[in-house]
Amino acid sequence: MKKLLIPIDGSKSALRALAYALEETQRYLDVQIHLLNVQAPLLHVWPGKLVSPDLVRAELQREGEQLLADALSMANAADVRATAHVRMGEPAQEIVACAAQFGCNAILMGTRGVGVLEGMVMGSVAHKVVHLSPLPVTLVK
Repeated sequence: MKKLLIPIDGSKSALRALAYALEETQRYLDVQIHLLNVQAPLLHVWPGKLVSPDLVRAELQREGEQLLADALSMANAADVRATAHVRMGEPAQEIVACAAQFGCNAILMGTRGVGVLEGMVMGSVAHKVVHLSPLPVTLVK
């Protein structure tokens, strides 16, 4: 069985990557796609003082599920088996860890077109995934 991990962040490029994957997998009979949304942890601790951490986590989970809804619909419309997951943490590390956990053969993800200078200074998630993952990573612009 071919298993692909496709991170979904709500961007058009992520949905283009999914569309590309759905088109490419039409020739395979046994394909499973894992759609993953990673919610970054809060940068400040003060919201935890105003609102319970469980409430914050539930809201992040809800946001992730909303971002995955369109992607899941696209996969279902293409008659491709897909599972949606929401995780919390540093995006690149979670993407690589989930690909291993789910037994994926490859990671296919969109790029947001961050410029070279900005990518070097801030580091893009796609760039980090390419360097962290032992699996093949396909980037869709």
